[in-house]
Amino acid sequence: MLRIRTLSLSAMALALSAAPVLAADLTYEPAPAPISTSSQAFSWTGPYVGATVGYGWSSTDASSQNAFGSINGNGFKGGLYAGYNFDLGNQWVVGAEVDANLDDVSGSSARGDVRQRWDSTARARVGYAFDRYLAYGTGGAAISGASANSYNGAADSNTHLGWTVGAGVEAQVVGNVTARLEYQYADYGKKTYDFGSQGNSDVDFSTNTIRAGVGVKF
Repeated sequence: MLRIRTLSLSAMALALSAAPVLAADLTYEPAPAPISTSSQAFSWTGPYVGATVGYGWSSTDASSQNAFGSINGNGFKGGLYAGYNFDLGNQWVVGAEVDANLDDVSGSSARGDVRQRWDSTARARVGYAFDRYLAYGTGGAAISGASANSYNGAADSNTHLGWTVGAGVEAQVVGNVTARLEYQYADYGKKTYDFGSQGNSDVDFSTNTIRAGVGVKF
């Protein structure tokens, strides 16, 4: 009987000594809040300005074969652009852009030569953003100044009004600095050139341009 009582007291003492340990194990401590490692998503909304350099190819046709017929040309272009984007928040970005460029795109043949001297566009842009990367299409009005010389020295210049379409990719490089690569096709339509004794000739030309640019978003 005494032995049973001794064992009971020992069991109670063991249980009481283990209680604080179990209580400590059962104490609830909230887990620390997770540390966010993701940065805030880049927004394309806002105005921007930039500069481009590129290379263009032209195709020119004169209606009078006595002038110079058809001539293909090529050369460098450089200019400035400005625009405004609206980031719609669902990866779609819309905006508008204007640019102005000085051109030296020229070609010649035995019958004469032609040269694109400058161009400017006003375009809409629609793009799809992958955070800091944007793929876009663009299109709108285009205007350009050109000059033409025939084989006998007659020369004239004109301003052509037409349209342009294109596509490009753009990315945020660092801070608010962006870089882009873009292709544009432009059709400048026909204008009448006066070649003196050779008479008048309707001249139309179009261009394909690839250009790279760097801009700043505000």
